[in-house]
Formats: sequence, structure tokens, C-alpha cells
Amino acid sequence: MKIIFVVNELDFFIRTHFNLARNINQIHEVEVIADTSKSSTKDLDLVEKMGIKLHVVNRKKNAKNILSYLSFIFSLLLLLRKIKPDYVFYITLEMSFFGSLISYFLKIKKSIFIVTGLGPFFFKKEFKYRFFNRLQWYGFRLLGILRNNFHFIFLNSADKELLSSIYKINSSNFSIIHGEGIDELEFRNIQRDTSIPKFLLASRLIKSKGIECFITAAKRIKTKFPHVEFSIAGIFDLDNPESISLQLFEEINADADIKFLGEISHSNMEECFHKNNIFVLPSEREGLPKAVTEAATTGMPLILSDVPGCKDCVINNKSGKLVNYMDENGLYDAMKCFVDDTDLITLMGKESAKFAKERFSIDTITKKYLEIIC
Repeated sequence: MKIIFVVNELDFFIRTHFNLARNINQIHEVEVIADTSKSSTKDLDLVEKMGIKLHVVNRKKNAKNILSYLSFIFSLLLLLRKIKPDYVFYITLEMSFFGSLISYFLKIKKSIFIVTGLGPFFFKKEFKYRFFNRLQWYGFRLLGILRNNFHFIFLNSADKELLSSIYKINSSNFSIIHGEGIDELEFRNIQRDTSIPKFLLASRLIKSKGIECFITAAKRIKTKFPHVEFSIAGIFDLDNPESISLQLFEEINADADIKFLGEISHSNMEECFHKNNIFVLPSEREGLPKAVTEAATTGMPLILSDVPGCKDCVINNKSGKLVNYMDENGLYDAMKCFVDDTDLITLMGKESAKFAKERFSIDTITKKYLEIIC
């Protein structure tokens, strides 16, 4: 069978679904449709080396008007009709909406919509976001009435409960699959030196990731325990409307208490995890945070917000700590637990790796995807 993954950008596909697609490609013919305008030669070569055919559909930078959307959808439709796949996986909620419109004009076995998360814009009240959410509602509701050859994949139960209720999705048309799968050979579980607690936050530098809360709690810890180490890794993109301010970014860069590691390539993330021993993400909401599952696989205990997506990655007080979103005192107390008792780093780290292997391993996730398409 011919399987197509449709995704906005190739580098996102490489970071998230590549290993899954590689495994499926051992059984079926896998191809990818993606924008490659920001892709490195290394990523392009990697896809070719794995025998996955790449189709390029580039979207215009910053093109967000209705005509540009329609032009992209039409180009995507023409390409899919030319490829003639059996199954199409649309990655992200936005791409899934486009797929819901395209599906009426394709003769395929099934369209599969992977909801990687709702994103910070889903709940915003501005007209343009409410308008797009309403279009999605009409698109998915109509699809549910007129067609049955589709399936939703949600990464957490909260997103499933919310969207299945809004879009009136029949239970036979959705699954919960926790992530895209982590390769344990790519993110090895190692024994760490835990004599000094080393906290790492790795994410895009946007407001919803709780970066300011992390910094404030870290500084409080540093005041009392100067030997403790803190690091932040991630890309800063001022063009992103959700980005932290330039002033905060410059403060992070100049801060002596917190190491700013900058953007780290996916191939170097394992080394970054190994140099630290506790992973922190006080986020507002997630689909299922990839960096968290990778960190857990390497044996790091987790400190996460008690919100959808994050709480699916940790067993509270066993493989890590859950704190309320934007609760600086709660985050401080959770960090201090590991400072006061460094043995917890090893104990909870072992449980974190065990939980990650059971729930997030690439073999487990591949099996669940194959059940949908077989």
C-alpha cells in the first residue's frame, strides 16, 4: 500500500514523524509531501537515504490570506490525485482541516488526521482565530456527516474529549496514540552524575512554555543554592506572535545564573539531555511534547505543568513532579525537592525511563499506527 504523510515543513517531519515513517516504510511504500524551503541538505539527504520519496509543495512565507490558503489546498489536491495513495496522514490540526476539504475529491481508503496539539491560537478570542476555528468546525462536522473513511489520532485524552465533542466525532473514528515514538538507540538511557542538580528547559522561546516562570524560580534556587545549574535551549523567533519579548531574550543571553544554549539540532539533543539531569517544562498546554518524551527516555525525571499533554508524560511523585501552570512557588518547591534530596534524581529518573519505554517507544507507536492502516 502507498502511504502519504502531509506536513507543513520537512524539518518538523524529521524531528517528529521520521522514525515512524521509516518503520512503516519497511512494510508499505511511504512518501512525504512537505515544504522544503527551510530544509538543510542533510535533511534532504536523510529522507532520500531511507528510501522515502519526497514531494515538494512550498508555501509562501507569511502568506496567511484566504487566497493563499486556497491556492495551497488546490496544489495539494492536484498532487495527491497524481500520486494516488491508499492512505493519507495529515500532520497538525491546520493540515488536517485542509485534508478534510481535499478528502471529498480523492478516491482513497482513508484520510487520517493527526492532531499534534491545539496550539496557543485555538483558544484566542480575536476575530481571525475565531473565524478559522469556525471554518474548521464546519469542515470536520460536514465530513462526519457525509463521509466515514477518515480517522483522527489525538496525542492526549483532553484534546480527544474536547475536539470529539466539538466536531461530533464518532468513537470509531478516533484513537489516542501517545506521540510519534522515541528510538531508544537515538536517545540512550545513561547513568548520570547527580551530585549537582542540573535543570534543563528545552523548547521554542514562546510565552506559553512558561519560560519566565522557570527563570524566576531558578533565580530563587540560585540565591540559596548557588551550586545548582540551570540551562535553557531553544530557538528565538521574533516573527512568531507568541514569541517572548526581545528584552527577555537579551536578559536570558546575559544572565550569569542561567546558561542559554541557543537552538540545538535534533541530532545533538541526546548529548544535551545527558549533560543535564532534570527536565523542566512549565507549559500552558501541549499535544504531547516531543522533547519531554525524549528526555524521559534518557532517564531524566520531569517537572511539568499539570495540563493536557504534559501530565500524560509523567507519574506524579514517581517519575517526576506536576505543578500548576504559572505557579512560581509550586515550581520552586518541585525544584527544591531534587536539590534537597539528590537521590530522587536517580530514583525518579529510572521510573521516568521505564514509563517512557512502555508508552512512547517507537515499536509501541508503530504497532498502533499499523493497526489503523491494516
